Amino acid sequence: MDLRTISVIALSARDFSSLEEKLREAVRWLEIAAGQGAELVVFPECLQRYCGDGVGNLHRQTIEATACKDWRREMGILLEAAMRRKVSIVLPITHQDEAGLWNSFFLISPEGEEVWRYDKVSPTPEELAGGILPGRPGKLFNWRGVKVGGLICFDTCFPENLNRLGRERAQLVLCPSLWPGGSQLNHFCKMNASRVALSYPAWSRIIDIDGQEVIEGGYRQETLRFGFGAPVYTATLNFDRVSLYGNGNQEQMVAILQKYGSRVKVTYDQGNCLWFLESRDPDLAESEILQEFRVVTAGDYFARCAQLIKEQGP
Repeated sequence: MDLRTISVIALSARDFSSLEEKLREAVRWLEIAAGQGAELVVFPECLQRYCGDGVGNLHRQTIEATACKDWRREMGILLEAAMRRKVSIVLPITHQDEAGLWNSFFLISPEGEEVWRYDKVSPTPEELAGGILPGRPGKLFNWRGVKVGGLICFDTCFPENLNRLGRERAQLVLCPSLWPGGSQLNHFCKMNASRVALSYPAWSRIIDIDGQEVIEGGYRQETLRFGFGAPVYTATLNFDRVSLYGNGNQEQMVAILQKYGSRVKVTYDQGNCLWFLESRDPDLAESEILQEFRVVTAGDYFARCAQLIKEQGP
């Protein structure tokens, strides 16, 4: 069992009077997330933009006008709060350096260090017109043994971005966004045994490897009607959970349940011929179960099939 607690913040996209006011609200929700045991907190895209969101807003701020020039100083309030509460944060900002303008996120450690940077690979036409440069995917980040990938908003609309993360076996994808990411994220998680933590003002969500939202919510109209409390959505994910393709694994599933009982949890998605096996015992790793019963993960099964096809092909 390998449990990690993650929060996604649906920070409001309303107009704030200043960046400081917006960041103080972000700190407020960070405090709640930390109180819920979050180890990692994800904020929505373009955190530095504090007003003018949405089509037709008369106060709309330009990309260049809001881009951070010294992001550590400008985001200082939030960085200090994260260090005080000893949590990692995903800090998504538009910023400028000697190379130009970027839409990026920085993964900040509990000690306040920048440990990983992801640049938006597929900027929108409006961003390109505003001077935002397309980034390069780069390598996955190793978060205490978990392989982490990144997407930002419009990146989710391009299959090549999702396919790349699938090929690289990303176990968790961090996605600051200003749109809900689409059903392709659910499909991506299910077909690649990955997880997505998406932060978006209207609908933040965390998706597990079965393609289902573990938790979700935000400033959507149907929630605003009666109110919804703090826009902080926290879930604990088990990274000792694997996806197994049905072919060749059926009999082992019964044997695993007979031996380990409540120490494991097995669910079956019959429509997609997938089992999801997870250890519920801190002293039992899923790798031990796979080896003992010679069961094959869905990713390994299809990689092996592809190799056989390649070997037998013309």
